[in-house]
Amino acid sequence: MQQIQWRDRFSIGVEVIDQAHRQLFSIVQKIMDLYVERHEDKFACIQGLKYFKAYALKHFAEEEAYMQKIGYVGYSAHKKIHDRMRYEILPELERLLYGSDFSTEMVQRFIGVCTGWLTGHIIIEDRAIIGGRTDDLAPMRLDDELSIIQTIIISPLQEMLGYPIQYVGKFSIKDIILNEEYYELTYSTKEGNRLRVILVVGQQTLLRAAGLILGIDFYEKNEIVCFAIQEIAQNLIQRAAVSFGRQPDEFHLEKGRFLEREKFIELFKERLPQYSLLFQAEKEAFALCIDQDIKSGSSAS
Repeated sequence: MQQIQWRDRFSIGVEVIDQAHRQLFSIVQKIMDLYVERHEDKFACIQGLKYFKAYALKHFAEEEAYMQKIGYVGYSAHKKIHDRMRYEILPELERLLYGSDFSTEMVQRFIGVCTGWLTGHIIIEDRAIIGGRTDDLAPMRLDDELSIIQTIIISPLQEMLGYPIQYVGKFSIKDIILNEEYYELTYSTKEGNRLRVILVVGQQTLLRAAGLILGIDFYEKNEIVCFAIQEIAQNLIQRAAVSFGRQPDEFHLEKGRFLEREKFIELFKERLPQYSLLFQAEKEAFALCIDQDIKSGSSAS
């Protein structure tokens, strides 16, 4: 049976917060056990959803009270991320689950979103409570590329995966990544600005990374993998926004999708991304292509 495992490296050192995180992981695991693995009726999932939502909202309130108590400088930005889960993500998941009559695909989506959100949020935002990050007071310089890469990409991914990641240099379409997959995430702002992030990664590397992060052995892509990737990426985008003195909820995800190689090459040739970054993780390579201010129709199929 697949097990969503809590990892000790996710602990931030505040017992009341760590205990809540362990419980939230446990609730998601129970939903997977009862519904996905044993194919129980939807009542089990309905109860699990209600319990997860109630416990998550209670935890957010307690965590926010703790941040205020210690005078955490990132409180306002952190609360906005909680509010996105409160008022956007969880209501949308509820709508989709009830609308699909709790189909297996939508339950997998719920599991992927919740585990991806929790993992990314704990490593990127909750860990900062103890570290006392002061990004609100000292935004990063846009020309300090290596610092950006280390702070926003390498450090959190290393903590999630549990092994070193090295920035190799610029990525080009001539670089070889075996059995590559292309996952595109498109974001927009209220002002109409748009951002595109494309992850280029080998299929086995993708499944292995998802397995290490979530504690599950994956043998093929499914809704859990896809939506966990989206939520982890969203956490990285939120960190980037705050690091540059912007609001964490500025960029809203429009869609995520896997691209065919031909489509990726077409996009790459149409406009070179502002950042094309190649990384080495143990013996495996992956790349991130990041482009701001893309045209409205440039990510359409």
